[in-house]
Amino acid sequence: MSKRIILFTLLFVFGNGNSFCQDNSTPANDLGIQYLGHVAVAVSDLGAALHFYCDQLGLTEVFRLNKRTGSVMLVYLRVNNNNFVELLPGAEKSSAGATTWSGPHLGFYVKDLQATLRALQARGYPLKDDAFKQAAKVLGDGTLAYFINDPDGNGIELSQMLPESKEAKSRR
Repeated sequence: MSKRIILFTLLFVFGNGNSFCQDNSTPANDLGIQYLGHVAVAVSDLGAALHFYCDQLGLTEVFRLNKRTGSVMLVYLRVNNNNFVELLPGAEKSSAGATTWSGPHLGFYVKDLQATLRALQARGYPLKDDAFKQAAKVLGDGTLAYFINDPDGNGIELSQMLPESKEAKSRR
């Protein structure tokens, strides 16, 4: 199974990548890197993680690879046609608790942060009482953002990029 992962990685890194590349994507560096393809997240309970990432966040499972024993080695979830979250089951659940904005986290851009929070709430995700108020504050980089956590405490930043944000102004 690890040979398949290595082969997939080599094809991804050294292949022409046409099926993975964003259209009209110009490399932003001299190495030719075009965009972030996936982020791997260690999870202790695959069922709970799939409920969170698929049922609540709306990502779609696109494939999974199994170990020789038949147990799941990884699950690939589609964010869009170019970006994925890779779930790696078998991790120990963190005792550190919820991740805060200053720690390691996944960052997703959303079109409308308030609408995203309403959708999460409707899908059963428990938001804090002041979630909508906190999400309406413009941050130092000029974005709107709100943090949630997956079942393992991994931090998820939901950001709405505003036209005057540092991220929007940095686009080439």
